[in-house]
Amino acid sequence: MPGPPQLPPLFKGQQIKTGPYTVTVTDEMVTQRERENQELYRAWLEQQQRRVMGPDGDGSDYIGDFKEEGVRRSFVRKVFLILTLQLLFTASVIAVFLFVDAAKKFMILHWYLWIIAFVCFTISYCAVSCSESARRKAPYNYILLCKLTIALSYLAAFTSVSYEVEIILMALGMSAVITFVVGVLATFSKFDLTMRTGLVMIVGLASVLGIFVMMIILIFTYIKVLHIVMSVIGMVFLSMYLYFDVQTIMGGRRIEIEPDEVVFATVQIYVDIVMLYQYVLMFMGLMHDN
Repeated sequence: MPGPPQLPPLFKGQQIKTGPYTVTVTDEMVTQRERENQELYRAWLEQQQRRVMGPDGDGSDYIGDFKEEGVRRSFVRKVFLILTLQLLFTASVIAVFLFVDAAKKFMILHWYLWIIAFVCFTISYCAVSCSESARRKAPYNYILLCKLTIALSYLAAFTSVSYEVEIILMALGMSAVITFVVGVLATFSKFDLTMRTGLVMIVGLASVLGIFVMMIILIFTYIKVLHIVMSVIGMVFLSMYLYFDVQTIMGGRRIEIEPDEVVFATVQIYVDIVMLYQYVLMFMGLMHDN
């Protein structure tokens, strides 16, 4: 088996040709190179540990920065604290547009605002997911987090106002139960979904494609069974991703989120839960019509 990748060592006074220039190595450069080789070694060691982890691992052996129990606990605590504040804010926004007549009238009259909210959510989510500097550099990461939370909360409220209060309360309760059960299973189950990313991708693509096709059909005709099937597929799909995201946050699995990715981890869980609520709301509304 090949050893860990290492950069060539440097020595003080050594001359290195860099393009048209010749650089004389200093103590700082030697120290920097040693630090880089240490980081490469740690990364290689973690990769080897992940490779030998079996599918029945109990999740008790944390790797990387999660070996430090304090680091793991601090990371998880920050994620779920921010997540709790986000969910409370979203519930408050839904309650305002649901119980305040002036707010509900404003939403109905200015129905096109959901398009602006959707665009704002999409841009913020893509920025957090695709740009490392956007999700790590303060205060821009928290600004994006706030924009995403406000936009998705408005979209959730826009979806909710067309249902009766009883249905919304049942959907909230059912979403909370599903989230709790999935979270507990993901934390304590030996089934490591992060080792089966191929399965996650296949199920995800199939679910998205199926929902997209059904949405196109429903544009031209109303078929209640298709609405029910679409809501069930959405709930299963998002429950699976919630399971996956919780395991990457808790650590000790084949794939785990780095402990300094607090904003990214929070966004993943928050989007899973709010989107799950909207599919549960659709399902409960359809069942209530019977």
